Parts: sequence; structure tokens; C-alpha cells
Amino acid sequence: MAQYLFVKTRQAFESSKMLQKLEHICSLLTPEVIKEKSQNTVEVWSKDLSSFYAIQNSESVAKPEQGALIIGWIQQLDSKKVDIWDSEADGSYAVVKNTEDEVSFFSDQFGSRTLWYYYDDSTLIVSTSQRAIVALKGSFHLNDETLAWYLSSGCQGPYISWDQDIKQVLPHLEYKLNIADWCLDWKQKLGMELPPSGSTKISDYLKLYQSQVTTSLDQIINSYPKGQVLMPLSGGLDSRLLLALSKKVGLEDKVTLVNWGAPKQKGVFDDKVAAQRVASFYGKDLLDMSLPTEIDSYDQVLDSFVEASEGRLDHFNAFTDGFKMWDKFFQSGYRMIVRGDIPFPAGYCLDEFQIRTMMGLELFSDYSNIKDFNVKKYSDLQNEYLTKRLNGESLIRWRDRTFTDVRVPIVLAAFSHQISAFAENRTPMLNWTLFKLYMGLPDKEKGDKLHIKRLWKKYDRSGISSNTTGSLRSMDSYFNSEQGSDYLLGKLALLGENKYFSSSLVESVQEHFSKQKLPTLDQQHTAVSRKAAVFKKARTWLSGNLPALLKAYIKTKDGKRLSATTLAYRLVLAEKIITMYESDAKQIKVSN
Repeated sequence: MAQYLFVKTRQAFESSKMLQKLEHICSLLTPEVIKEKSQNTVEVWSKDLSSFYAIQNSESVAKPEQGALIIGWIQQLDSKKVDIWDSEADGSYAVVKNTEDEVSFFSDQFGSRTLWYYYDDSTLIVSTSQRAIVALKGSFHLNDETLAWYLSSGCQGPYISWDQDIKQVLPHLEYKLNIADWCLDWKQKLGMELPPSGSTKISDYLKLYQSQVTTSLDQIINSYPKGQVLMPLSGGLDSRLLLALSKKVGLEDKVTLVNWGAPKQKGVFDDKVAAQRVASFYGKDLLDMSLPTEIDSYDQVLDSFVEASEGRLDHFNAFTDGFKMWDKFFQSGYRMIVRGDIPFPAGYCLDEFQIRTMMGLELFSDYSNIKDFNVKKYSDLQNEYLTKRLNGESLIRWRDRTFTDVRVPIVLAAFSHQISAFAENRTPMLNWTLFKLYMGLPDKEKGDKLHIKRLWKKYDRSGISSNTTGSLRSMDSYFNSEQGSDYLLGKLALLGENKYFSSSLVESVQEHFSKQKLPTLDQQHTAVSRKAAVFKKARTWLSGNLPALLKAYIKTKDGKRLSATTLAYRLVLAEKIITMYESDAKQIKVSN
């Protein structure tokens, strides 16, 4: 996934100056480790002196075709469809259309490829990158609501940007700028209505699901030369079904299997162990990548993460090597990641709190210990964002609709963004037609990935259990050492003078964090080798044997607490994010 930037000015603009600015922004968005090899495309749009576009890391990415800049991937399942750039098309994409009379832009129905836009009396900027827009407009105005959400949930919140002036494109809308009167408007997309439960038969759905996913796999994998496509493999159902379907249609030899995470733990059946066994069953090599168990330079790791993620998520545990793994993929010629991620369904949820936790949008009020921290100022900024349950709507249907309406565009799309500077990525199971039909299934046929389980049992003959533990460490664990504790305490001391954070909040976090007792080295090793292993085995067994509804019910009885460690590193990350955007706003001014 490259980074895209489109600019439309109300009056003709001097091309050389705009192209110079766009070149500078592409350089800003390109990681240092690949700058010598990464290609950028910066051009005037079809000799229109008021329209320009830039594509960072543009290798293997098409330039605008027939007046449309396509970001991501549109599934061409209907050969009779004339205009594949229609907002009703299937796939994981965002599109910018530019004609003589208007500019229109929209994302796919899930919002899995994010577009941001800035609009004023003289300029329209549309981009996959908030940083690009901040740099081009040359200003940054912090959105305090975004800061509040980041501290409570670790993401930047519901359809809001770090900059007050930047808006996120909503998945259910198509935006249009009338060039003549310079008026930006939007309309509801067609085809967004969902069918009633019980209108789809599971037998018909399974056949169509298999057919469309394999067709998508064929289109994606065969569009790249052999040796350029990676397929992540874990012990879970999604990636294993994707591999099994690839084999069924003879595509498995055209992909390289890869697994990443912390090194294997002795005696623990985790994603790494499962992936190795599955790969061996298929007779394929596995590119087994291991992330570091400790962080040597906290600032280096967190700075590189903030730059790549643009502050959309706090999930730095998959990038504790400072993106060295992704650099290696790029240098080794890999240009496509085919992922088994699916937007539906999620696990069972029995109340609104579980829904918000599933979405990754916890409110401060969701935590049982929130009185330990002085967060009222930030809690008051949060508006509960939850797709309301409709009259007569079942809990399962509410869960699935909320997952696609909220979690995919806000959280899952951010995962794609974090690797955007290094590689494109495709999700063959992400398909609006399939989702609509899925919503028509009877509730008893939905459950917890029931259709995925049925197809997996049919095509995965390896006999290897899918009940694995994750191979990524928690973010908190990276600070459970003297070095990690000293780092956070030192950063918190400096934050006391920051204009963006209340001193009372910082002081409360310092107080509770400093009271936490760190395990000794012997205790850490003992925990890892004995207690943690036993706990993980027990949790894996329970996960695989307890009924899903019972597990969900048990979770409703667990009060969720916000740890001082989590709040401490989120404060540190937020300070780095704000500093980055303030610097980005000055980039072009300084260069000129």
C-alpha cells in the first residue's frame, strides 16, 4: 500500500512549485531505510494546471486511469460492469475521480482503505496520509478529542483526525466537489442496505464464499511475479483457510509463507509452532521471523512507529525492531502481502462494554479504576460512539453491523496503514457482497466464525489444532524492567511541562506507576519459563473447550482496569505524535 496525495486548487497553480512540494512530502513519508530504492510519482493531472497527484512508493502501483486514481484493489467479479470505479464495487480500496466538472472521492463500503480530506475556499486535498495534508497546508491544530480517545483506547477515535481541520471520509458516503461553484457535498452510497436475517441459506453462502475468495486470490497472486507475494500464516482459522483455498486452485507455490512474533516459547503451543507445523504439512518453507524480546532503544522504536502509524494506533509490539523486518521484506523484493484478515464476524458480545472493547474504542468511563487518574478533562471530551441497536435487532446482528461500521474503518484499516510505506496488502476475504449475504444468514448460522470453521474443516487436512496462543507480547510487558521503568518515569517528568497534558493527569500517572513493583530478573525468567507457560496452556484449553457464549458471559463479570503503565506509554506516544505533526507543518516552509 503506497501513500497517495491529490490536490485540486480553485485557480491554476504554478506547476513547478506544487510538484516540488509534493516531492518533499513523498520524501517525508518514506522511511529512511528504503529512500534509496523507493520510487515516487509526482505529476500534473492530465495537463490540468489546477490538479496534481503524488504516489509515495509507487512501484507496481498504477497511475490514474480514465480519470480515476485507484488506491488499493477493486474486485472485478462482474465482467459486464463498465465502470469498475463505481462506489458499489467490491474490494478494499479508495478512489479519487477528477473530471472537468467535478472531483469525487470515496472509500470501499467498509472504509478499509482510509482517505482524509481538507477543504477550504481555495484548495481541496485528499490523501491516505494525515501527515501529508498537514505538511501541504502548513499548519497543525490539535484535536483535543482525538487526544482523549488515544489515552483511553489507544486509537485516535471515531472518524476524527489529530488535526481539527482534517476530516475522515465516511464509508457510507461519496463526496463531490462541484468545480464551478467550489461547493463540496456528499451523498449516501447506493447498495448499503442490509438484507433481513434468514434470507440467505448457509449452503448457498458457503459455495459463493469459496468461489469469490478463490477468484480474488487468483487475481491478486497472479498480478505479481513469483517471489513477490507474502502470505502471513498463524495458527488461526483465517490464514489457514486462505492457504488451503490457495492450494485448491494451484496457487500455493506462487506465495511465500511467513510468520512473525516473539521467539518460540518452550512448551507453549503458540502461533509460531502452529504455523511451522502447517507449513510442513503443505511441504512449504516458512519464513520464520522473530521480533526482539526486549527494546534496546525505546525512543528509536517508538519514534519509527509513530512516523509510520501517524498516531492511529498504539500497537507498537509488532514493530519493536523499528520496522527492520519490513525493510528486509522490501529489500528482498516482496511487494504484496496477502492477508487472511476478515471484517466479519467477531466474537460474541453480551453488552455495550464488550462491543466497545471489541471495537478498540473504550471510554474512560469503562474502566473500574479510572478515579485513580485525573482524567475528567479528557473524559468530558468523549462522545460515546456506538452504532445503536435497532428495534428488534438481535445481539449477533448488532455485533456484526457494529464491527463493520466502526472497528474496520477505525482500527483494522490502521493496521494496513502501518506497513503502507513498505508494501501493498490485500484482503481477499474482505468483500461487501459476501458481507451483505452473511448478514442475511439466520443468527444460528453466524455464531463465532461458523462459516469459516466449516470451510476450514473441509479443506484443511493437516489435523493441527487452531487453539493457539498469540506470539506477540503485550505492550505493558516491554516496560516491566528497570530500563523500561526508568524510561517512562524520565519521559513523564518532562511531560509535566507540556502544554497539551494537564499536570494533574501526568502526576497521577507518575504516582501510580512509580508504586508498581518490578519483578526481579529471577522472577521474570521463572514467570516466563513456568507460570506463564502453565497459564497460557490453561487459557488455550479453556479457549478451545468452553462454549463461546459462556466465555462471553465470564468476560462481562471481569471489571476492566486501565494500568498506569498503559496510560504512561500512551502519554509518551501522544507527545511524540503531536511533536511530529507540529514539525510536519513546518517542513515545506523551511525547505522553501
